Amino acid sequence: MQLGAVWAVWQRLSARERRLAGFAVGALLLVGIRYGIIAPYLSYTVRLEATIERDLRRVAKMQRRQARNDQVQERVQTLEKRFSVAQQQLVPGETPTLAAGNLQAHIQTLAEQSGLQIVTTQVMREDTLGSFRKTAVQMTFRGDTPAIAKFLSGVEYGEWLLAVSRLDVRSTGRHGVRRRRVRSTQKKRPPLTITLEVEGIMQGIPASPVSPASNEQ
Repeated sequence: MQLGAVWAVWQRLSARERRLAGFAVGALLLVGIRYGIIAPYLSYTVRLEATIERDLRRVAKMQRRQARNDQVQERVQTLEKRFSVAQQQLVPGETPTLAAGNLQAHIQTLAEQSGLQIVTTQVMREDTLGSFRKTAVQMTFRGDTPAIAKFLSGVEYGEWLLAVSRLDVRSTGRHGVRRRRVRSTQKKRPPLTITLEVEGIMQGIPASPVSPASNEQ
């Protein structure tokens, strides 16, 4: 319909009909604006808010994960530092022979500093402990009780991580009634003989893995 025909129809309408037509046209315009502009805009804003909320949750999850990763990394670094400190307290030596020799010399030094007399020394067979190797030395000393206590304290609480795996202390005096009589008359008790086995973990010498073929043999 052309614009002139529409105008002609409009001119033939009465005032009341024109008002009703105006209301109808206005209602159509409001409906068009509501469903043609406002509704799509509201739908867009809802989708945008949902997207923003999802992205915020994703960012928060990534931040929590990053915080956990930082905590794990910090924990790993702390454990590495502790392991490095503990490794410095292990028995030094690039080979099992050197490690056993160093352990033997260390024990002898502690015994001499404590006032003990060295009787015998023997390097024991090495053993595996997880991914590490363990070395041990068996030694026999002679001395009094305070010297033995000082020596054992130096072994257990010294600069190296050592452990006394076997300990045998006996008196060097005679047995029986005569022994009790000598004890009562002498002011100084006879020296004691101590035989012990001291073991420690070697530095930087991992245990060799055993292959299945060697187990079968």
